[in-house]
Amino acid sequence: MEYTINAAMIVSKALRGRLAELSVLRQECAVSTRYYGETEKLVTPLYDVKKVDKKCVEIENFLMAVDTLIKQSNAVTKITVEGDAQTLLTPLTD
Repeated sequence: MEYTINAAMIVSKALRGRLAELSVLRQECAVSTRYYGETEKLVTPLYDVKKVDKKCVEIENFLMAVDTLIKQSNAVTKITVEGDAQTLLTPLTD
């Protein structure tokens, strides 16, 4: 799918938020716990950890591809700036 750089950055931001949410699930925080007496408990995941992990990896791969393509685009895109950085960075002398 084709995106403008701006759209890809917006999608990336949304996906980073989604990835953060899924990472919590992947760490098995979304569980149902039942206690049977003082020493026994049954912990049941509410989500299939393998499916959550697969989705996390898919999002991470997409984000890596987007970041790579944006950096490649920035490496070849030239801009015109008024002023000379070398002159501006010279020390103050008499």
